[in-house]
Amino acid sequence: MIVIPKDEMTPKERMDAFGRGEEIDRVPCCPFTGESYATYFGYSLDDYNHSTEIIVDTIIRTFHMFRADNCSIGPGLQGIPEAMGARLHFSKNDIPQIAAPAISSYEEISKLKPINPYKDGRLKLYLEALKIVQDKLGNEVNIGNTVGGPFTTTAFLIGTEKFLRDLRRNLDKVKEVLEIATLSTLNVMDAIMDLGITPGIADPIASSTLINKSVYKEFVFPTIKTCQDHIRKRMGGTGIMHICGKTKPVWEEIVSTGIAGFSLDNIEDIGEFRQGYEDKVLVIGNVDPVGVILNGTKEDIYEAVRVCCEKGMGSKNGYILASGCDIPIGTPPEKIMHFIDAARVYGRMK
Repeated sequence: MIVIPKDEMTPKERMDAFGRGEEIDRVPCCPFTGESYATYFGYSLDDYNHSTEIIVDTIIRTFHMFRADNCSIGPGLQGIPEAMGARLHFSKNDIPQIAAPAISSYEEISKLKPINPYKDGRLKLYLEALKIVQDKLGNEVNIGNTVGGPFTTTAFLIGTEKFLRDLRRNLDKVKEVLEIATLSTLNVMDAIMDLGITPGIADPIASSTLINKSVYKEFVFPTIKTCQDHIRKRMGGTGIMHICGKTKPVWEEIVSTGIAGFSLDNIEDIGEFRQGYEDKVLVIGNVDPVGVILNGTKEDIYEAVRVCCEKGMGSKNGYILASGCDIPIGTPPEKIMHFIDAARVYGRMK
């Protein structure tokens, strides 16, 4: 029978000590839950995405249920595109989806303006929720936020298929939209940093599953470096990055943007990434959220955590055990508890 050790530190104590390079009781454990448990608490996802109060209640109750080492609130990948004019489809049991891009042709680029996060779209809901949750939970856990990267935002403003085709056919027009999207991203980051929070970036359309290395270097790298330079100027350090799918072909470029840490999708080998880049960035990841956490058994979850801890712990710049992407809506709470309990078993630092 496996004995689960008790935590000796609160999530905030653990992460603060971790950030200072001090000894901690166990590996930090961060399942990316976000809005995943809104329906568990009786809210629809549509309700969640239109109410600061429901966002706050969901995030606080999720934290108290699991006491994970992360507590993140954000508008998702669709928040900035919506604020810039994209139309969303909201459903009761799923995250919002892009229903229509912000522009139907490049003749409409003049419609696109860098956003004011306090006035445009639903961004204010999340900024208010960040502040409230920080006030209520800030003494127990560090509060975080992730914004969509400029490349992904641009795809949603133009329409993803058209955007990917036009990376070569309409280079100048795509870059014009990308520049506006980058300015909007910086504006949102500023609002987050005004709360004392260092924003992270998620940029799934920048995956090597969708684009090649030359496209990453020409279009993605400059925008992410601009964002990281801006964060460093304001906060003294940079944020973390997550990209879904394959990323190995551009690991060097990703790290060279100056990010503080990289969160790997479970499709990649975290041990291989660590071997190449542990002296440069924090390593984060990467238990399969669907195949293992949602659909696996308790034994599957424990084994996946054991393997990730074996590969990641001891990394020169630190290691955080995390899900490889967002926890699916509808994941039974006991699966998350198995994930965190496995961290207590296989992630002991003392």
